[in-house]
Amino acid sequence: MRIGAIVFISVALLIGCVHLNINRNLNALKRVELGDEPATVIDTVGTPDIRTDINDRRFVIYYQTKAGKNANEPITPDLCTPIAFEDGRVVAIGDDLAETWIREEEDRLRRAEAAERKRREAQRVAEAKQEAEAARQRKIAALEKEVKPIPGHKAALNLKLYRQLLELDPDSARYQKKVAFYEDRLARQQKASKARADRAAKLKQRQAWNQAREERNKSLRQYTGNGIAEMAVHDMGPGSLYVWIKNVSKQIITTHPDHFTLLDNSGKPIQSEISSSLDSVLEPGSISHGKIHYSDAILPSELVFRNRESGKISKSFK
Repeated sequence: MRIGAIVFISVALLIGCVHLNINRNLNALKRVELGDEPATVIDTVGTPDIRTDINDRRFVIYYQTKAGKNANEPITPDLCTPIAFEDGRVVAIGDDLAETWIREEEDRLRRAEAAERKRREAQRVAEAKQEAEAARQRKIAALEKEVKPIPGHKAALNLKLYRQLLELDPDSARYQKKVAFYEDRLARQQKASKARADRAAKLKQRQAWNQAREERNKSLRQYTGNGIAEMAVHDMGPGSLYVWIKNVSKQIITTHPDHFTLLDNSGKPIQSEISSSLDSVLEPGSISHGKIHYSDAILPSELVFRNRESGKISKSFK
């Protein structure tokens, strides 16, 4: 019985103390005003029962103003009157701004984090651009150093390097002019080189043609035809032929310069000067002969004789 009485008395005293503290807080809170500083509030009401810090500008303190269901129940914000501070001054009494402020702070932190990520990305992009520009300038400097000693007649190499420089700096008027200049020079060099190669090929062909003349004449000088007329040819050298037409029939046939056509390798007629001695009326067994002159720059492929009596006969130079 004595222990039970002691416990009852202790609880009663505790409850009494709680109510006494609540009453004291209620009376003191009446003297707190908006705009008060934290030190003033603590001097007036005392040390708060709970404190929630939001950030370095905002915090909320709580003073118990309600009793719990029992004396051992912990103090929670629901049992308290909140006082909110912002920038060192009371901005709300009785309104719990903690949750609102916490959400605002979380939003602020998210925005700040997003802004920081954006800033870091912008900085990364800027640094990448700076590095790319520095690399571009290094390439330009290296190419300028490489192209400087190259002589102007080496158009292909100059053009290659200036095209690379123009790619690195498309707006450079100097590089644009250099590329245009060396494109023109290279085209002229290639044209001249092709002309030289063509001349060399023609000279080689002419030399081979001349070297084969003796062997070619063995075949050309033999009479061939169709039983009415036969033709023999002698290659006298560049631009000159000697031609014989023999009437091997029993009728009279005619020859005329217009009856002769000299063809080139593509089958096109070659402009020729044909001797008037080839304008003849041939009795059976008789021969008409004369010279044919043409440009010595052309190699003939075939000589064709065609008239009404004999039809077509020809000699190939291949």
